[in-house]
Amino acid sequence: MQINRWAILIVITGIALIIIHGLWSDYFKIDYFTVIILVILCIPYFSQFLKKAKVAGAEFEFKDEIENTKKAVKESIEKSKSKGQVKPLPFETFNMSTAREIVDSDHILALASLRIEIEKKLRLAAKFFKLGSAKSNLSEIINALMTNEILTSEQVSALRKIIDMCNKAVHGSDITKREAKDIVNLMEELNQSFSIGYSISFYPNENFDKQGLVCEWEHCIEFLPLPAKRTSASCPIFGHNCPEGSNHATACRKVIEQK
Repeated sequence: MQINRWAILIVITGIALIIIHGLWSDYFKIDYFTVIILVILCIPYFSQFLKKAKVAGAEFEFKDEIENTKKAVKESIEKSKSKGQVKPLPFETFNMSTAREIVDSDHILALASLRIEIEKKLRLAAKFFKLGSAKSNLSEIINALMTNEILTSEQVSALRKIIDMCNKAVHGSDITKREAKDIVNLMEELNQSFSIGYSISFYPNENFDKQGLVCEWEHCIEFLPLPAKRTSASCPIFGHNCPEGSNHATACRKVIEQK
C-alpha cells in the first residue's frame, strides 16, 4: 500500500508540473534539475523492481559459482588420484552431518554450520602443524597449509569457493534451497580428495573399527613424522609417530603381540 501511495503522488506531481509548465512556461521551465527531482521522486516506486533485479543477479551468481566449484572439486579429486591416493576415506574429514540434517528445514543455517566446520578443521590442522597463530585469519591459515603442502592448490581453490558462497549466503545474498544442497554435496565430494592417511582432521576416529580401518589415527597418520629408526612413539604398524605418544603406541604393540 505504501508503494501505491508513492505511485499516486508521483503521477499527481508529474501532472501538476506539466500543467504549470503549460500555463506559465515563462515562469516555470522543465530543465535538467527538474528531471533529476522527478527521478528522485520515482526511486521509492521503482526500488521494488531494482530489488528484484538484484536478487535475480545474486541467483545467477550462485549458479555460476557452483559450476566453477564443481570443476575445482573434480580437479582436487583427480590430483589426489594422481598422487597415488586413490582410495577415499570411509569417514569424513569435514563432518557434514549437521549440514545434511538441517539443509531442508533451514538451508542458510546449514551453510553457516558448514562454514563453521571448515574453519574448525582448518584451524586445528594449522595448530597441529604449528602454523600461524590464534590471531591468523582463515585466509592466512589456508595459505600456510598450502605453502607447507598440507593442502593441494586444487583443494584450496575448491575450499575458497565453498567458503565464499557460504559467507555470501549467511550475510544475506539470496540463495535457493536447491543451491544450498548443491554446495553441501560439493563439500561431500571434496571430502573424497582426502585419502587414507592424508586427512587433515586431527581427531581420533571412534568409528575406525566399523569403517574397516586399523586404528583411530589411520586417517591422518601419513602427516606424522616417520623416524629413520623406530622409537617407543612409533606406530607398530605404520611406523609414523603416534599422535597420542609412546603410551598409546606401546598399548597398540601389546594388542598386536597378543593376536
